[in-house]
Amino acid sequence: MLLCPLAAGAAISTACRVPDIFLTFDSDLGRTERLVDRSAPVRILMIGPQPDRQALSDKKRSRLEVELSRRLPNITFTIIDEGATQGLARDDFGRIRSAVERVEPDLIIWQVGTADALAATDPDSFAHTLEQAADWLRGRNIDFVLIDPPFVPGVDHEHLYGRIVKQIDAVSDKERMNVVQQYGATSYLQSSARSPAEGRACMAELVAEAIVKAVTR
Repeated sequence: MLLCPLAAGAAISTACRVPDIFLTFDSDLGRTERLVDRSAPVRILMIGPQPDRQALSDKKRSRLEVELSRRLPNITFTIIDEGATQGLARDDFGRIRSAVERVEPDLIIWQVGTADALAATDPDSFAHTLEQAADWLRGRNIDFVLIDPPFVPGVDHEHLYGRIVKQIDAVSDKERMNVVQQYGATSYLQSSARSPAEGRACMAELVAEAIVKAVTR
């Protein structure tokens, strides 16, 4: 049984509450925090499959944008979505470098690892790509958040996800990368008698909560 404290803040719906450890970052989001402190706009670049891209209402806002705005109503968030197709980490890193030159983001949210798990990418090569990406983004003063793969019970390749999640954990500990632990969160929600679809539907809330916790602590 997990005995970790639950994530603080009434903004998380009861059905989506998870242990705080899944939403706690290893380092600051310094650039984003400074913008929030000044009530300045924040530009977010999204790479890979993201939490609930579905647009809401006639404002065409993503669920993540809605959840961020609920928590920080005085901040204007602009989300630039590079598309749902996820390649290998090395391919996504190429997309990131190209997109940064075009959109000049303050924060990048990158769901990584699913394609590499299924392709059985060499762990050392995968880790090296993440380390390169971290160094490249830090050199440009761009904040970034990784989202690891989801927990998907009852499929033959589930063990591949678990293996890549451990690799992400190891690299993030070494490089002090910020990771929203989707695998752990969706596994926890599944153990609480929620369906995998319900767990994934919570991710926009959880990602928003993790970011806001980091920039307001």
